Amino acid sequence: MFARINFLLGLGLLIQITFYFAGVYLLILPLSAIAPGWVKPAAGIAILAATGVTAQLLSMAMGSLRGVALYAKEERPAMLTFLSQAAMIFGHVGTIYAASGLLARGEPISEMTLLIIAALYFAGAALGIHEWRQRKLARS
Repeated sequence: MFARINFLLGLGLLIQITFYFAGVYLLILPLSAIAPGWVKPAAGIAILAATGVTAQLLSMAMGSLRGVALYAKEERPAMLTFLSQAAMIFGHVGTIYAASGLLARGEPISEMTLLIIAALYFAGAALGIHEWRQRKLARS
C-alpha cells in the first residue's frame, strides 16, 4: 500500500511541477510582456485549472494504471520496483528540503532544484510503469 501511495504522490507532484513550468514560460512571461495587469488573475486561474487537471489525471492513473505498485500475494517486487520507490522517496526528500528552505528561511526554490525533483519523480514513475508492464507481459 505504501508503494501505491508513494507512486501516486510522486506522480501528482510531477504533474504539478510540469504545470508550474508551463504556466511560467507559456502563460506568465508572454502575458507580462503584453498585459502586465492581467498576470495575477491569469496566474490564479492557472493554479486552479492545474489543480483540477492534476486531480483528473490522478483519477485516470488510479484506473488505467491500477496494477502499478500493487502486487498479488504470489508476486514479489523486483529490483525496478525498489529503484522506482527510491527515486520517488528522494524526490519527496528534495521537495521537503526545498519547502523547508522556503518556509523557514524565506529562500525561493530555484528552477534547477525543481528540475532535479521533477527528474527524480519522472524516473520513479517511468520505472514503476515499466516494471508493471513487465509483470503484465509475464502473466500473459
